[in-house]
Amino acid sequence: MKLVARYLQPLVMVLLALLGLFAALGHHLYYRRLRGQEVQNAQWPPRFGIALAFFIKLALLTAVDIAYKQQAWFIVKRRNFRVRTLDSVFSATHDPLQFFNSELLYKATVLTLLATLVWAMPLSTIASPTTLTSQEGILTQPTTCNNASLLDLSRENGYGAYGGPKDDGRRTALSYWNTRSDGRYIYDQPSSELSRISQLSFLSFTGPLKAASPCPSNKACAYSMNTAMPAYRCENRSEFGGENPRGYNKSQLSPTGLLLYLSYSSFEEGDGGKPLSWSNMTLSNPEIGVFEKVPSFWVGWVTGPTLENPHLETAHIMECTMYDATYTYNLTYAEGQVIINQINTVFNGPVLPANSTKAPWDDDYQQFSGYHAAGYLYRTFLSGNITLSADRTFWIDNSPILQSDFISPDTGYPQQDDFTSTIEQGFNDLFLSMLADSRLHDQILSSVPCSMSSSILVWNYEPFWLVLSYSLAVALTFVAVGVGAWSFYMNGYTADATFSTFLTTSRSMDIDALSRGHCLGQWPLARDVAETTLRFGELAILPNGMLNTEAHAAFGFPRNIRELDPAKKYV
Repeated sequence: MKLVARYLQPLVMVLLALLGLFAALGHHLYYRRLRGQEVQNAQWPPRFGIALAFFIKLALLTAVDIAYKQQAWFIVKRRNFRVRTLDSVFSATHDPLQFFNSELLYKATVLTLLATLVWAMPLSTIASPTTLTSQEGILTQPTTCNNASLLDLSRENGYGAYGGPKDDGRRTALSYWNTRSDGRYIYDQPSSELSRISQLSFLSFTGPLKAASPCPSNKACAYSMNTAMPAYRCENRSEFGGENPRGYNKSQLSPTGLLLYLSYSSFEEGDGGKPLSWSNMTLSNPEIGVFEKVPSFWVGWVTGPTLENPHLETAHIMECTMYDATYTYNLTYAEGQVIINQINTVFNGPVLPANSTKAPWDDDYQQFSGYHAAGYLYRTFLSGNITLSADRTFWIDNSPILQSDFISPDTGYPQQDDFTSTIEQGFNDLFLSMLADSRLHDQILSSVPCSMSSSILVWNYEPFWLVLSYSLAVALTFVAVGVGAWSFYMNGYTADATFSTFLTTSRSMDIDALSRGHCLGQWPLARDVAETTLRFGELAILPNGMLNTEAHAAFGFPRNIRELDPAKKYV
């Protein structure tokens, strides 16, 4: 039991330091586990964190206080101190006025630093309330979206023909039909609904038309759509080609010419996009309705800083060919808006490869006709030119394209530097706009897997200040524990600062003489008492001047004290 009692306080000192260390680590891990989680109760996690911070402070402060007591007794045994300074030694951890004692600062510097640490330890709790906060976050969960708008252009095949479905006449296909003498349906022209939606799409300044959101109110959702549809693929050319009925050449583009923009189809078409060869055929002709080729279109344009600097302009030419493509899109609906991200594009090949035909008896003839109708409307929209006046002060608009945001109305130059992508995307946007057109047969509403997002409060943990404050507090505590352990070793016993400790260490005639008239504990001390220098050690000389033959340890006047001998047993 004596051994346990001797080492109890040093053991408690070390255990409290370790407890503070692991509690600080647990506090950090607790907050880190909360980060990103939905706030279920906004009050108790911060409260628990503050309580934990104060517990950590208390554990570390108590460990430092125990170390302080060991160092205090170590220092008073090795140096002479005035009574005033001894008061400071044993009260500096709870009375900040004692730091104004200069003798304490220069004769007990390490002890002063330990006392400073005791006072500074509560600062480690300041960071706790500020490191865990709540902020707006997004909760995303997998679910099923009903009434999600999709596009299936293969529904063109058989629709309204050969006894196929008609949607009770409320929806239309992409193209209108004529009938041959043998009863086969053949392409006639774009449907009125395709013409309407194409104009809305081409003239939109905000991208594709927006389909209705399939999300519940106050929710955001996203789903993927994989669909086959036509696409124009544009490639740069050095000179104009095709039938080029007006004989355009690159030199006619500014700066060598006066053209800022021009576009034409690679060959002339009849009304509604029908091949010219059909106009000379009767409905009984077996070749009527057969597509032998599909026109590409050519575009020439000019880029430059301003019209006033024609020497800085550059002329460009490209040819755009229609391809059969497969697109993958991710559609995100949020706050009344839709964001369409093109994830992947696969060009499967030209819609009508060279030396091949598309005839009314082909299974996908109606789908092909829908592609052709959309392409015809787009080529018509891009056709024409923008021509500068001879003095380059104004231009003449001979193309519908200037009504769109493709071309700047201020300069006649493309709005975007990458005009090739602008032209390609303009055609894609037409089909994405069809997602918002409930009058088209190819637009369908379906239940699809999607992710649903909602705005919630989540915990946000910023660990820097918490980790920094705890790291400093724990590191300095272990330094203090090291000082306390060394002091314990040098003292040879556990020291304390209780009443019984002072009772047993102040039994000397020197103290009796000093306390005469001041033994009631009154404050402040008389000046002669406060300025008297004492030291703790073995009483060597009695007040009568005789040598002390009894091993007695107590505070006394320095002239009567010698150092303690660990081998002696003091009374």
